Amino acid sequence: MSDGTEPFVDKALDYSINSPEFLPAFVDQAEFQKDWNNSSGLMALIRIMAQIQDTMSDTAMQSGSSAYVSALSYYNSVKQAAKVNAPEAKAIYEDMRKRFEKKPRSTNGGSGV
Repeated sequence: MSDGTEPFVDKALDYSINSPEFLPAFVDQAEFQKDWNNSSGLMALIRIMAQIQDTMSDTAMQSGSSAYVSALSYYNSVKQAAKVNAPEAKAIYEDMRKRFEKKPRSTNGGSGV
């Protein structure tokens, strides 16, 4: 339910309680009230959950970024160690450098054929 619809439904419910003579016979006032209470309660929870999800996503991105910076620092240290032939550094460097190897471009011009 959009932000514009919620006030409309709330207002219609309020009017239907205060001016029930306009409520169509096929609309059950108790069900209308129950449905609105359920909907508005759930929407409030959904908004809270969305905020939590956004916060968790932001935290995950920040943590991942920080971990990547640490990984790059380690990689650069291993790279320097491999240049001076430090024991085991070359094997670690060779394994980690795969992350930065450029992949060959497609020769079909991107047509997918």
